[in-house]
Amino acid sequence: MFTIKAPAKVNWFLEVKGKRPDGYHELETVMQAVSLFDEISVEDRADGELILTCNIDLGAPEKNLVYRAAELMRQHHAPGRGAQIALNKQIPHGAGLGGGSSDAANALIALNRLWDLHLHKNVLQDIVARVGSDCAFFVEGGTAVCTGRGEIVEQLPDIGVFHLVLLYPNDVCPTPQVYGELSRDLTYSPRNCYLFLPAKMDAPQLASGVFNRLQESALKVSAKLRAAWESTAHEPGVLVRFVSGSGSSVAFLLNDEAAAQQLEDSLTARSLGRAYAVKTLPGGAVWG
Repeated sequence: MFTIKAPAKVNWFLEVKGKRPDGYHELETVMQAVSLFDEISVEDRADGELILTCNIDLGAPEKNLVYRAAELMRQHHAPGRGAQIALNKQIPHGAGLGGGSSDAANALIALNRLWDLHLHKNVLQDIVARVGSDCAFFVEGGTAVCTGRGEIVEQLPDIGVFHLVLLYPNDVCPTPQVYGELSRDLTYSPRNCYLFLPAKMDAPQLASGVFNRLQESALKVSAKLRAAWESTAHEPGVLVRFVSGSGSSVAFLLNDEAAAQQLEDSLTARSLGRAYAVKTLPGGAVWG
């Protein structure tokens, strides 16, 4: 049996470049893995069955991204193999933190080892990109520029350790609604990403490049997100705050771990939602 930790992500930069012929949106985003984790355990099954269980109700297992990605891997690279997959969710669902996508990618990493397949990471990215737009990023994690619909990943050097707090206001922000709200605004000019994240960068430099085109749309879609945003306008020690992805989580970048822990405690005490003090992660799998 192998156990792997599936990290959440934030988006340092997210621009929507336009609508594609296939109906998806053309994106340019800088994604960052952070230390809030789901946990996935995989164990071989001699009967060839593929079984997925979870600590919370996510609906029919066959519709879950983890199951769909695992089934694709099995069909094309491990016919007849079986696995018991146990998913322990801690990353909030529908929070803009990439939990489901991370679960799918990291399940493939674990199955790749369990079934002794030795598939290259590019193959894993190709498989998992077929079930979710931002899944491919999580095969390597760390820091990366993602383009296309999110499936084209250009790995960046690790940026070192930065401290954040994630606030989930106990509300799901439906992605289609957020993009629908954005489509009402036909006047914006797409911004180019200048956040190249050199190896040596301090927190204020990083804060100056943060941008999310979907932020204003998400704040309009979710009343709870908007209330959390309005209640956190003047938090001490915060260098920048931003909505992650299409919402509904707010991320706060701070100078150090002590400040992050103080903010987590404050947000929790004020019942603004679920708060998590986290740090940035380098690339590579996190085995549990």
